[in-house]
Amino acid sequence: MQRQRTWRLCAAALAITALTACKTELGPGDGGGTDPNPKPYPTLDGNAPQSFSLSSIDGKAANTTESFDAAVAQDANFIAVDLVMSKDGELVALASPDITDITDVSSRSVYANRKTLRLIDGQSRQGWFASDFTLVELQSLRAKLPASTTPPVGANNGRILSLNDVIAYAKRQRKTVGLYLQTLNPTYHSQLGLAMEDKLLAAFTAAGYTQETAPVIVRSLEVAHLKTLRAKTQVRLVQMINGDPTLGRDGQILMTLPYGQPYDFTVAGISTTYAQMVTADGLAQIKTYANGISPWKPYVISARNLDKNGDGQPDDLNNDGLWDYRDREMMPPTNLVTLAHAAKLFVHPWAYRNDATLLASDFKGKVATEYKLFYEVGVDGVFSDSPSDANKAR
Repeated sequence: MQRQRTWRLCAAALAITALTACKTELGPGDGGGTDPNPKPYPTLDGNAPQSFSLSSIDGKAANTTESFDAAVAQDANFIAVDLVMSKDGELVALASPDITDITDVSSRSVYANRKTLRLIDGQSRQGWFASDFTLVELQSLRAKLPASTTPPVGANNGRILSLNDVIAYAKRQRKTVGLYLQTLNPTYHSQLGLAMEDKLLAAFTAAGYTQETAPVIVRSLEVAHLKTLRAKTQVRLVQMINGDPTLGRDGQILMTLPYGQPYDFTVAGISTTYAQMVTADGLAQIKTYANGISPWKPYVISARNLDKNGDGQPDDLNNDGLWDYRDREMMPPTNLVTLAHAAKLFVHPWAYRNDATLLASDFKGKVATEYKLFYEVGVDGVFSDSPSDANKAR
């Protein structure tokens, strides 16, 4: 991939500022809501923020009909779907190219000899991989939760779906349900001769998803992949913004590899980090190929540990003898939403979970309070494992 000379970015961290209200929104079709008595939300176009289900909700295996049914029942505006490639070049709804822990493949003796070692985004993994199986073979397996040793009970539960199956599912629903597709590891797949772009676009054309108003959005952690898609389609594209999953004590987002920059940048020798991509200059560059950004939520509002007694250790705010997110306090909002909206980009942070151990001390275990805080900042939608809670908080 050619070095991208257009990234004229400063390396300064995000400034922490109070955000001004600026009007917005997005959803199936135009990204907007349908509230008959709309409130003046500080979103990109003034409509209510939307809810996007995570690919696994309600204790169901990711990317299965069971999880999708739960999302529809909770009135999610969009269903999140993860996509990888099969050996025979089909797009398959799986949460990782490494299927070792998300399917029952390890219990299938017929596939024992396919266990192997692969390098995914620079990280060595041993197990079974979707790219070594045809679609038919993958669909002979059953999806399961990573922590589970057995697949779901029931012959049809946990069935692995192709992208075409997912689209057919969405079209069978009585109301419009959007699909929010995340293309996983595009560079890895391309290096295997399994480029994702043309297969994705062919599926969109067959489904009639060709315009910006189509009920489909595509997000990715990589840049070249999205640029290739932008040259060939008008559907909405979203640049994901990642960081090291271990948040710094002072709430700083760490740019350690492989999390700190798009993997296609790493391969091309480009030094730009995700933190640089969310400066004003970086967002202007993203706008040339994407409609929005999907950042890890600390980019919008982070949380820090305290050390009031000066002992060099984080304070245990809830006195439970543990250090976790409940011992952090929320910081002032960054200026990311303001900058993104100024660039005409919508903002869809991830991930919000109905789990008190993942809520900062400010929220006192109440998930609605977290949603409301981010809605006040002006986010245009949220990825949640409980879309109904996200909707109620609007």
